[in-house]
Amino acid sequence: MKKALTTTLIAATAATVFAPAAFAIDYTQVFSGLGGAAGTIEMQIPHNVNYTVTSKFNQPRIVTGTNPHRGVDFGSPYGTDVTAVWNGWVTYADMSLYELDIRLDVNNNGIADDNTFVRYDHLASLASGITVGKYVTKGSVVAKSGNEGGTYQNAPHLHFGMMVDSGNGGRPDYWVRNEPYYRGNATYDYGRRLDFTSLSTFSGNIAALYAYGHDENGKNDVVQGDVVIFHRKSGTATWTAATATKSGDKFSYNFTGVYPAGTSIQWMARAVRTSIKTQISYHWAFHNPKFNQPDFNPNATAYAYDYFTNTVQ
Repeated sequence: MKKALTTTLIAATAATVFAPAAFAIDYTQVFSGLGGAAGTIEMQIPHNVNYTVTSKFNQPRIVTGTNPHRGVDFGSPYGTDVTAVWNGWVTYADMSLYELDIRLDVNNNGIADDNTFVRYDHLASLASGITVGKYVTKGSVVAKSGNEGGTYQNAPHLHFGMMVDSGNGGRPDYWVRNEPYYRGNATYDYGRRLDFTSLSTFSGNIAALYAYGHDENGKNDVVQGDVVIFHRKSGTATWTAATATKSGDKFSYNFTGVYPAGTSIQWMARAVRTSIKTQISYHWAFHNPKFNQPDFNPNATAYAYDYFTNTVQ
């Protein structure tokens, strides 16, 4: 699942007219909600210092191949120490692909029984002794960040992300949200800066989530009207779209009166990345994410999107 990170360069002038690039609908599953022990443990950041997040998990971007983004990009300089985010075992280490996987010992019982992995990519080198099977400890140096062997000459960075294994017997294959593991990190806004959409809740009949993106120059707010809540009564097939209400980076929708009390409902969200709407045709992401690059309308296909189930009070 190697990332194709070839950027599309666009000359931006006052007279430029952007023609959105075409995209192919792709229902290949590459995401899967939450990882093991999400929200219950506080992981080490993947460097010894907090570097700027330059591209977030599940963020649509002007890139071919992986859109929305699988994992998080940290703008760390070439040769920066990369650290283990938790205790665990090296399960993959291949510098021909510049990648390292670690299976986390989430419950610290010394048994590889937790389906929680972390992947590091674009590495310059592995730390001494880092081989498959080695047990590493939280905070220890496991590699150096790089530029994919020269692919990113002007912008070396660390590609990082939490993953799970769907049971295919190979490497972990589904990317999961990072935010739950970093809710104690104020620099990354308690984990919300790591994921394009994060921290979903359902309380008092109000479905809510956080959504904001980064463009190539920094933070870019998602505006009012650009987050849609899709909902339906459990057991029915058709999704109804409703515009979420924006308050800062939080978007919400109140189901009081929409369904009778006691009704089990299913809901999910679609967020648009405002800054690239005129530059690329695929500029939205679903929460929770599931598919590689699905249609923006979940009623347009029989493929089942991921959703939350709650009961209206």
